This record gives sequence, C-alpha cells and structure tokens, in this order.
Amino acid sequence: MEKNLKTKAIFLIGAAGSGKSTVGKFLASKLHYCYLDKDIVANRFTGELLISKGYEPTARDGCEYYKNQIMELEYQTLLHIASENLKLNNSVVLDAPFLSYFSDKDYIAKMNQKFGFNQSDIYVLDVFVPPAILKQRIIERNNPRDTWKLANWEKFIADTNQKRCLWQGVKYIKFDNSAAEIAESFLLDSFTDK
Repeated sequence: MEKNLKTKAIFLIGAAGSGKSTVGKFLASKLHYCYLDKDIVANRFTGELLISKGYEPTARDGCEYYKNQIMELEYQTLLHIASENLKLNNSVVLDAPFLSYFSDKDYIAKMNQKFGFNQSDIYVLDVFVPPAILKQRIIERNNPRDTWKLANWEKFIADTNQKRCLWQGVKYIKFDNSAAEIAESFLLDSFTDK
C-alpha cells in the first residue's frame, strides 16, 4: 500500500457499457484504493426522488428533472466522499461518466478549490470501446436505465462521441477496453509508482 506516498484520485470516464465499473473495481482491488461508484452512492436516493416527482426510478437520459435537479447533487456527493477519503490518505477510484462536465476545462481546478483534491495526483482514465461493442454490452447487461440509450442509439452514440474531456491539470490516460480480458499489466503500470 502507498500510505507514505501522495494519494491518487482516478476519475474513470466513458460511456455507459464501456466497462468503467469492471476496470474501477479491478484497480481498487489490486491497488487497495477506495472504490466510489456514483450508481452505488446515489441510485437509491435518486430513484426515490424521481418517484416522488412522478418519474420512473430509472429515468436519467432524456429526463430534464434529473438533469436539472438531481445530477449535480449526485456528483457533488461522490466528490465529497472522495475528498474525505483523500484527507484520510486513501487513494480513490471515482466511477461515473462525468460526460456533462467534459467541456469545462477548469472542472478539476474548481473541484480542487471546493474539495481540496490539490494534495493528490489527479488522473483521468478514459475507458472506451467501439460503438458496436458498446451496444452489445449495453444490451447484455439489460439495465432498465439503458432503455433510453438503446431506443435513441444514434443520438446517444453521437453525443457520446462528440464529447471530449478538456480538463486541465490531470494526467490523462486513454484505455481501450474492447478486449475480452482486462489489460491488467497496462492498468497497474499506469498507476503504480516506480
């Protein structure tokens, strides 16, 4: 474990179905980092909030109430939990798409100011797969939250492909996760201090 070294915050980004959770859990397990998945952190509360306003508990894409009232709260909660772990000298893996924040080049600087991430090395691990593999994985996982994505596939994939992470002040790593097995040595080498 790296308790005497500078902590790391790994932002896993990428489309739903790209394998962020698999990659994130692998890294957290092997490196002994805290694994924070936005879905696990927020889905129960989000579902109840959506129901209370008359929406399906799985409404996300295409739901203006979610986008305007809930999404930011989910991300702020995730980042707050991450910052508390970093203060305890625990490196973290943050598993969330972050797509809506890509265009803000100062996003990480703002998070540093708000949550104090500046004492940690910040990485962005961009997990991607080609659209055909992405669609197959989304179909196979059969998650109710993916209904809109599949029904609006062309729009979903165009929007996803159009968004590029412009964040400054990070170590950016692009990771092709289209192989059947995770490229373990590449991932571990990317985050292990030599």
